[in-house]
Amino acid sequence: MYRRDLRDADHDGLLADMAVADRVVQAAVGPDGRIAYAKNRELTTDLWLATDGGDVRLTSEGVSAMRYGRTDARWLDWSPDGDRIAFVTADAELATVDADTGAVDVLTDLSGGISGLAWGEPGIAVVTDGFSRASLAVVSPDGDRVEAIANDEYLYADPHWQGDTVVATRSRHADLFDYEAALVRVPLSPAGESEGDEEGVTELFAEPGVRAACPRPRPGDDGAVAFVHDGSGYDAVYGIDGVAGGDHGGGDAEGGSPIPIYGVSETEVAAPEWNDAGDRLAATATSGGRTHVHAVDVDGPLADAGLGTEVDPADAEDAIALATGDAIHGAPRWDGDRVISVRETPTDPPAVVDAATGKRLTPAATAGFGARLPEPEAFTYDSAGTEVHAVVHPPESGAESGSDAESGSDAEPDTVPLLVKPHGGPTAFDGFGFDHRAAYFAALGYAVVRPNYRGSDGFGRAFRMANDGDWGGGDLDDVVRAADATATRYDAVDGDRVGIFGGSGGGLMTVNALGNSDRFRAGAAFYGVYDYETFVDDTDDVGWQLLKRELGDFVSDLDAYRDASPIRTVPDIDDPLMVLHGEEDARVPISQSEQLVEELERHDVRHELRRYEGEPHGFGERAHVLDAYTRVADLFAKYLQELPDDGSSRPYEPPE
Repeated sequence: MYRRDLRDADHDGLLADMAVADRVVQAAVGPDGRIAYAKNRELTTDLWLATDGGDVRLTSEGVSAMRYGRTDARWLDWSPDGDRIAFVTADAELATVDADTGAVDVLTDLSGGISGLAWGEPGIAVVTDGFSRASLAVVSPDGDRVEAIANDEYLYADPHWQGDTVVATRSRHADLFDYEAALVRVPLSPAGESEGDEEGVTELFAEPGVRAACPRPRPGDDGAVAFVHDGSGYDAVYGIDGVAGGDHGGGDAEGGSPIPIYGVSETEVAAPEWNDAGDRLAATATSGGRTHVHAVDVDGPLADAGLGTEVDPADAEDAIALATGDAIHGAPRWDGDRVISVRETPTDPPAVVDAATGKRLTPAATAGFGARLPEPEAFTYDSAGTEVHAVVHPPESGAESGSDAESGSDAEPDTVPLLVKPHGGPTAFDGFGFDHRAAYFAALGYAVVRPNYRGSDGFGRAFRMANDGDWGGGDLDDVVRAADATATRYDAVDGDRVGIFGGSGGGLMTVNALGNSDRFRAGAAFYGVYDYETFVDDTDDVGWQLLKRELGDFVSDLDAYRDASPIRTVPDIDDPLMVLHGEEDARVPISQSEQLVEELERHDVRHELRRYEGEPHGFGERAHVLDAYTRVADLFAKYLQELPDDGSSRPYEPPE
């Protein structure tokens, strides 16, 4: 399906460097100012310690830590005395590491995983599947006691201590957290109630169809909690002035109506974080594919300090934009009077920085990407009345249509082919972060567009839910129209030479696009879902929840599952398709790609299947990333590129 002499192989080294570049996942500031952070390199994530004097690796056998977006739970936390750091091991157990000696103690031996933790005076609160899925438990620092404090029909997330209670969010098993979740307070030992009884849990905030997230108890206050909810249509920061120790009757709100603290028009404000004094909040602000860091003064009772949800930080006396620009910041944390964050840009992998100054606080194993990678830009386009945001690596040789391009010349401008890269999720978003896949193809000379199609995060609740019940409808139209919009915007883009590739949700979108349109000449689908009916039996709980939200009840809406499955479009695919999948993928088993290939063979569609041993959902091993994406580059070179007239095409020895 491919020939390596049709493309420039000089950029393979760039791809290899990007594949193994250090990526900081999350960071936590200790009481003495030391910064612990989880850093991923290739397939391994470990815990590191940054100090003024250097950088020390604390673990060597791997840790579990993930970035899900602006509503990240904590995967590591310091002990109150600053001597140890709690983290989740690669085997999904709770452990602590001594910050001075690196000695590791594994505290649990649970049958289920851990997905969020917080260390307070009473112990380490964790979300774990060890009792029931996403239950809430407390582990003593010596590991002698592991006790469930909320083990019921709800899924809990993002615990934080407030005195001897835990504040968290919870959602029904039937829902994903990005649809509906409540803010709750869970006592360590409910008076008069049995362990884990839901009647001991107090709802601080709950509204139908509204998602609460990011609970942050106010330091020095036994009742006030800042949190985020999207009841206005966009995430904003609110507060509850609840009184701890009040009536713990199930479902009774402690603090009354939430108090608006901070929000910005048409912006997702999230990840609030109090300073030690409890009079300032740092938060992230996501808009237009960029995530900035804002700081807000909250001096006095929450009821007196709310700025509302329509604040312009440029004009507000009590708010300031600490970090702006073409970047994505996450997980802000106070370090004295400064705020640190995990920042990534299109040319810089995620690293810990001083949010206000941009000074990097963690080292990098690979540097110099800024001089080797092209810079993207953003634009919006109309998709049948819906405004869609996209990030594009534009062609270097071409200007926008109708721009300052030289006039009066009869010479035809050089044109470049276009690649459309839909993101996964589907509730994710593409912005000004480090995307080595898009950057690689842009370096090869393609224009690459990444559309934030309907269902994407970062553009308000209504847009995030716009593909519910319409998966493969309007969202697919947005992806297909991204090709026309980009070709119209840039004179140097050849709208007749277009390919498409993506992973997970982007993989299924690739197959849908090839089967439902004639817009693309070739495609590459990575670890996608292609048959929703069989996927129900093979996926994990998160995948199952996603299907229920997007397609409805399996029994009553089975036809919807069948009709929406990308595999049904295979008879209409006329273009070559490369299918790539990891053999250890638990979220989307490789059986999905095997089924797709069987159907491709049945209908004589030109295709190739590549299997990658040991890879989970997403490719991380350097050799696999290099093999997979250079093969895809060869595919697109064959079907989209034109041979150079200067004879520079390289000779190629076919494999034996």
